[in-house]
Amino acid sequence: MMQHHEGHTTAQKFFTSENAASYDSVARYATFGQDSAWKRKIVEAVCDRGSILELACGTGILSKMLVQSGRSVVGLDLTFDYLLASRNKIDVRVSQGTAEALPYREGQFDAIVSSYLAKYVDVEFVVKECLRVLRPGGIVVFHDFTYPEGGGMRKLWKFYFSILRLCGFFAPSWKTVFNHLDSYIENSRWVLKTEQALHQYRFSNVSVQYLTAGTAAIIIAEKP
Repeated sequence: MMQHHEGHTTAQKFFTSENAASYDSVARYATFGQDSAWKRKIVEAVCDRGSILELACGTGILSKMLVQSGRSVVGLDLTFDYLLASRNKIDVRVSQGTAEALPYREGQFDAIVSSYLAKYVDVEFVVKECLRVLRPGGIVVFHDFTYPEGGGMRKLWKFYFSILRLCGFFAPSWKTVFNHLDSYIENSRWVLKTEQALHQYRFSNVSVQYLTAGTAAIIIAEKP
């Protein structure tokens, strides 16, 4: 049975059939190219692990990078139209579903990665499922936006999102995202909750790295 979290409703409002085709361009330009830099760090983090599950694989940007680096990739996403976009980009096996109830057998993957997922889910359920489907010694990598520390950086961050809201008038399919993403990020406690869940389920070598002046973070941990 599919677990449902209030974040799913938000994700379904944000990522629709109307904006699936333009997602790659928005991810590139709205992050000033940082999206690719952040995803390269995820690719580096999985090292030589061969079998990768990508949660919230979306249009397949990260999946393609992983395949090009020699990994075998399986993708999972909540939004069907984004999975179609992924299949048009790269030939990987994908499934529609939620990260809180993974449709995979125990010990199937060497690594599990996600980008922009953690703020939309009950991360404790996700970590528990990652523990189940990872092989011993496998790693999990979470990446998402964060609300930066420091008054100066926060002012710049808020100004940036005010510009994005203006952009929504010219890109109607992204208006909902541009109007509400900042408050969703600001109110998210995904880093703290993810760290807590990883320790609760006995993951080891838990590390947190903040990126791009604290506007994003990557958490990496290993299954014992």
